[in-house]
Amino acid sequence: MRPRGLPLLLVVLLGCWASVSAQTEATPAVTTEGLNSTEAALATFGTSPSTRPPRTPRAPGPSSGPRPPPVTDVAALCVCDLSPAQCDVNCCCDPDCSSVDFSVFSACSVPVVTGDSQFCSQKAVIYSLNFTANPPQRVFELVDQINPSIFCIHITNYKPALSFINPEVPDENNFDTLMKTSDGFTLNAESYISFTTKLDIPTAAKYEYGVPLQTSDSFLRFPSSLTSSLCTDNNPAAFLVNQAVKCTRKINLEQCEEIEALSMAFYSSPEILRVPDSRKKVPITVQSIVIQSLNKTLTRREDTDVLQPTLVNAGHFSLCVNVVLEVKYSLTYTDAGEVTKADLSFLLGTVSSVVVPLQQKFEIHFLQDSCQLPGALVIEVKWTKYGSLLNPQAKIVNVTANLISSSFPEANSGNERTILISTAVTFVDVSAPAEAGFRAPPAINARLPFNFFFPFV
Repeated sequence: MRPRGLPLLLVVLLGCWASVSAQTEATPAVTTEGLNSTEAALATFGTSPSTRPPRTPRAPGPSSGPRPPPVTDVAALCVCDLSPAQCDVNCCCDPDCSSVDFSVFSACSVPVVTGDSQFCSQKAVIYSLNFTANPPQRVFELVDQINPSIFCIHITNYKPALSFINPEVPDENNFDTLMKTSDGFTLNAESYISFTTKLDIPTAAKYEYGVPLQTSDSFLRFPSSLTSSLCTDNNPAAFLVNQAVKCTRKINLEQCEEIEALSMAFYSSPEILRVPDSRKKVPITVQSIVIQSLNKTLTRREDTDVLQPTLVNAGHFSLCVNVVLEVKYSLTYTDAGEVTKADLSFLLGTVSSVVVPLQQKFEIHFLQDSCQLPGALVIEVKWTKYGSLLNPQAKIVNVTANLISSSFPEANSGNERTILISTAVTFVDVSAPAEAGFRAPPAINARLPFNFFFPFV
């Protein structure tokens, strides 16, 4: 038997469903700030979502409000840029890469760079390589990407929530302001002491192994080959890293006077910082200049003036003289990680259209700022006794001489220093312990008559 209250309950449910349907028709397009009232009503009454026709997610239109400006400039992002001031292979977003580097890339390791993927609309950078061009070129495209998710962020009213921010450290200028905007500060004695102690300790700046050598404008450039034999000028010279490389440079002979890498000034003009982030600078001194002619003869110049490449017309062909062929750096350093001296040697030559492209050689070596001087000579003589115990004789078995050197800092010109030099001679007896010896007892060789024991035998 049907309960009597069932028709009334059915009428109530139908009335609720009618109100929900009316609310559905009056609800505007779904925004991505949360669930709309229709979905909330259906979830309350347990109605299956499959009864509703599926909707295609779409980004909010212009009528829903202005879109937030991008928090991060995606054009400046590059997750594959791992080497500082050096082009990374197949990293199409690396700002250190030039058009020459892009021409030898095989593919882009990171083809798409995007910002925060939670936004409904975001900027994206698409990198690709155009291999149909000669030489191949990098293609950079900035596009708008639409997030199809209905739970994307359309407008944010608190931009710092999208990233981690560094807390503002209180000082004498902003202390009162921070006190008004916060609940107060609790500083114990230990934290205060450690904070003031760190401020009083000066930072010890020095070069460490592998750290790029800084100059007054950027870093000391040491050209080298990257992915091919072509020279890359943005390679930094590293502290205590000796290098010797050869690379090829494609040049236009008519423009040799305008190419910086062919001029002496490109390598001799920078000033190396004595230590990182220091105001003290070490100038690069040209020590020698050797000129190589077309027939490979070498001539050393008496002066060390900086020469510029010069284009010379010789009949039906052109020559470019004073072109840098070899560069040799010699840097002097101390145990404290300071660069004290920088010397430079050049090999200049004449380039004709026959030898284009040009091959260059670059070397860099580090010599410690000290000299090795002999401080002591130690001689060790090993001898032994041999012969009779009554009259033993001395015999030299081995002689060893050790020259001990010490490191002394280089003194300035005109200064004198007294160095103590010592000599020591040591005689070491390596004789084996003596043993007394005796002659062997005499052997008895007597013959008896054959009948000596007769009649007993």
